[in-house]
This record gives sequence, structure tokens and C-alpha cells, in this order.
Amino acid sequence: GPLREGKGTAFEGGVRVPTIAWWPGTVAPDSACDAVAGNIDLLPTFVSLSGGSVPSDRKIDGRDLSPLLLGTSKESPREVHYYYRGYRLEAVRCGPWKLALGPQAEAMGQGKAGTDASAPGVRLYNLDEEIGERTNVAAEHPDVVERLQPLARQMAADLGARWLIAPQELP
Repeated sequence: GPLREGKGTAFEGGVRVPTIAWWPGTVAPDSACDAVAGNIDLLPTFVSLSGGSVPSDRKIDGRDLSPLLLGTSKESPREVHYYYRGYRLEAVRCGPWKLALGPQAEAMGQGKAGTDASAPGVRLYNLDEEIGERTNVAAEHPDVVERLQPLARQMAADLGARWLIAPQELP
């Protein structure tokens, strides 16, 4: 399809998967939503749906997706989504913008010489305009690059450098 690469990569072809929810009387049949979410959202969602609340004495990365499941919202509860490959932060997404922070492995980490994925430096993609992540628009949108880079630095600082690249190494 139009998505680049596949599993084992931080490209859209590696992270986008459909989710099917079936809960008669609660989840509307034939409903659809394209909000950004991830596995980290399952804990707070299940806690919320069971009437509980997540602990407040620690950082919980996930967001409650119950409004999406219950049909009360079509908007993602997260403003920013972070793409990891293992413990390494490889990209940051906010709205349609995805900022790749450095070289990204293709083909399950095998790499392909001569692609923009193996090039150093940041790459910016507008996923609303081109889902295939082929056209780097960083030069045309330096303001977006400048807005997304601190989000990556903050995430690195929040989680600690031992879990991903050190904040000072981020572009």
C-alpha cells in the first residue's frame, strides 16, 4: 500500500495497524475512527472503563481511549505521539507532522543504502499530504521542525537517557 516499510520500523508501515473493538451495546457497530493511539493507551483505557483511576504517584504515558471506543469523540486524546524502535526514540508526531530524528532503519533493521532513512539529520513529513514518508519537507517548514524538536528532548529527559538517546544527542 501507500505506507512505507513494515514491522520492526518506526515508519508508518511499521506502526499503523487496525484495531477492532467489539462490545455489543457499547461500541457502535460499523463505526470507524482514525485517531492516533498505541498499546501504551490500553492500561488507562481499561482502568477507566472499569470505573477506576490510574495511579497519580507515577508517570503513566498512556491516555484513556474510552471516548473513542464509546463514540463520544473521534479525536486522539494525545497531542503528541512518540515513535520508538526498541528503547530508541526515532520520531515525534504532532497533528499531521512527523519529525524523524535521525537515521531510521528500513527492512526490519537491514537498512537500504542511498535512502533518506539512512541519511543523518532530521526529516519532516506531512502525513496528511503524503503518507508514504518519501518527501522530506524540513527545509520548507523550519518552524515545525523547531516546534517538534523540544518535544523529543523533553520526552528523553522525562524517561531518562538510559532508555533512549540522551537529550543532548537529539537534534
